[in-house]
Parts: sequence; structure tokens; C-alpha cells
Amino acid sequence: MVQPKSDRFPKNWPLFPPYLCIPLYSKSLTPEHLSSLRARPNDAISIPSDTPLGPCPLVKITPIDTPSHPANGQHGLFAAKDLKPGTFILQYLGEIHISLPPTPDSSESTAIDLHATSDYDLSLDREMGIGIDADMWGNEARFINDYRGIAERPNAEFREVWDERRKERGMGVFVLPEGKSKQGKGIKKGEEILVSYGRGFWGARKEEAQPSISHWG
Repeated sequence: MVQPKSDRFPKNWPLFPPYLCIPLYSKSLTPEHLSSLRARPNDAISIPSDTPLGPCPLVKITPIDTPSHPANGQHGLFAAKDLKPGTFILQYLGEIHISLPPTPDSSESTAIDLHATSDYDLSLDREMGIGIDADMWGNEARFINDYRGIAERPNAEFREVWDERRKERGMGVFVLPEGKSKQGKGIKKGEEILVSYGRGFWGARKEEAQPSISHWG
């Protein structure tokens, strides 16, 4: 497997996982999946052509030492400069893979979905079962925390993007747009970038009776 990791690292990047500057492809992807990844959706947003490969100048990984913060003792992703509503921040990088369907008797299955329990796995194409998992490989985007317990609402969101340089689909992080509700106020320098993981994520963790903490810190 080719490991497209970078020789440059953002400040405060941990020893593990390896830092990616381009996506990693899983061996589980079939030609059909690859074809789907390389077909541009009509509503996909193009990544700006001047987006750097490697550390993102718009963000900084910061250790969190506030006792009341859900990710205390971990890390978060913060704005390195003022970001206007709707701004593309960075791409969410990880291993692009397919999710294996559950089997009636998993004990007899020789195929194990290693991504099923990952807290870093984003869905890219539900119909095709394609996801992006930043558990074992990733970039700064894996450190984005959920807004719950930190702020009243998220200030950023995940949206599908199109990488014109690589001619493939992906997921990007954007500052919330201003919109009709005027909720998108932008993100000030030094503020934490926060998204909503969604009810599905927290519902699954509640069932597992795990502590409600950030999984991307």
C-alpha cells in the first residue's frame, strides 16, 4: 500500500497517526467505487486551486487544558486567523474505504470491518458505502471537536467537495454560511472550530455507555 504521508507536519501533530497531505486509498475499493469517486456530483463545491498540500495555514492544533471542556487533556482545532462565513477551511483526509455490510453470523465471517467502530469515520457516499476514516491516518481536520458542552451551536460544517487537481470527491470543512437565520457569524482568530457530529454519533456512544467526550482530540 502506498502511504501518501507528508514530510511536513503542523505544530502539535502527535507521533501517531501519520500525517496525510492527500487521501489514502483502501485496498477494499473496487473499480466501481473508484469510478464513483471520480465522477463529480452536480452540487459538489470545488476546493480552491491554491489550497496548499500539507499543513493548513488557517488552523492550529491546540492542547486543551480547561477542566470544563469535554476534551480537556486532549486537543482541538482553532482558527489561526479570522475566517468569514462560508469559507473553505481544509479537506478532511483519511483512508477512503468501503463499509462491509453486517453478516447474520459475524463469527463465521472472515471479513472484518475495521472501520465500524472508528470514531473518526465520515460517510462520503452512503449508497456506495464509501467512507473516510482518519483514525489511523489523517490531517488537522481529525482534531475538530463537537460543539456540545463547548458552545451554543457549531460554527463549521462538513460538506462534500470536488478536488479539481486530483479529479475526485472528498469531504471539506467550511465555516457556516451566514444564511437566512444569520447564524453564520464567521470564526475569529483563536476561536475553536466546532461542528456537529450528529445525533447518530452520540446515540451510538450512549448505547455503548461510553463517556461523552470528544473523539477527535
